[in-house]
Amino acid sequence: MTAAHGDVAPLLGAWAIGACSEEETRLVLEHLPECAVCAEETRLLARAAPVLHGGGRLPPAGLRASVLSGAFERRRPVVRLPEHVAPYAAQVSMLDALLAELTEPDWTTNVIYDWNVQDVVAHLGATDRLLAEQLTEQDAPDVDARTAAEIAFERGRRPEETRGSWREHAQELCARLKEATPSTVHIPFPMRLENAVVARAFETWVHATDIAAAVGRSLPAPLPEHLHAIADLGVRSLPAALAMRGVETGGQARLLLEGPGGGDWLLPLGGDGPNVTIRLDVLDFCMLAADRRDPTKVEATIEGDSPLARHLLSAASAFAGP
Repeated sequence: MTAAHGDVAPLLGAWAIGACSEEETRLVLEHLPECAVCAEETRLLARAAPVLHGGGRLPPAGLRASVLSGAFERRRPVVRLPEHVAPYAAQVSMLDALLAELTEPDWTTNVIYDWNVQDVVAHLGATDRLLAEQLTEQDAPDVDARTAAEIAFERGRRPEETRGSWREHAQELCARLKEATPSTVHIPFPMRLENAVVARAFETWVHATDIAAAVGRSLPAPLPEHLHAIADLGVRSLPAALAMRGVETGGQARLLLEGPGGGDWLLPLGGDGPNVTIRLDVLDFCMLAADRRDPTKVEATIEGDSPLARHLLSAASAFAGP
């Protein structure tokens, strides 16, 4: 049974700017096929969402992002998600709000590689579905093959159908994660489920940012506690990233990531060796880990062994996917 009209109608404005919780979003999306009135209202709101002041003009730079950020900060989930799932659910909501604003030409805009917006959304849907399947299956999936198949399929559909498929996969993943017990998954290499879900939040955020930049829009940063979880995963991955790059070192590294969501991490690198302290903005570090920043140009203050610092900054993106 879907939610009653009286329960959903008050949520539509918040849903249009991506300020609904995952549970509220589910209620809205389940109700819309059953209610022509709400469906028409959401179409009008989606067209109005980019215009945050009168006259049909685009808002001043930063206004839209600040409104979205404030809405997310005020509206916490009515049904509490497991702590490791909340960053992912929030980024799904944010991306969905962005996609609701796009015009037909926007969807064909090149974003990364030879992928347009529709292709990127198809890729996210494929990876979300793979993680959902991993919760009940043990075989390691072929991420690249699934992505290629999903993109090929979605290129023959309308953008709104692709958005719907991605959203369905994301909602299914959230539903399964609520009941899942800690385990190890393989997307595309073994990792604990809690880390895999944060990685999904990370990728969803990065690709939402990619899309926003490509179509001339802006997005707020994740909530500080969500950004901290993403940064923490990136920092804890650094020793393995060094090993993956074939860098042998010892000593320890201290990372001071500044800004909301940042923190202070001390990484033992094994054995005797040089020590280094690296200070940089938490958003820059996360984008560095996503291979969206040049490690030779990122603004960082280094105290101690400079070569070790450069190895760490260069290795940060070792696990970045497409």
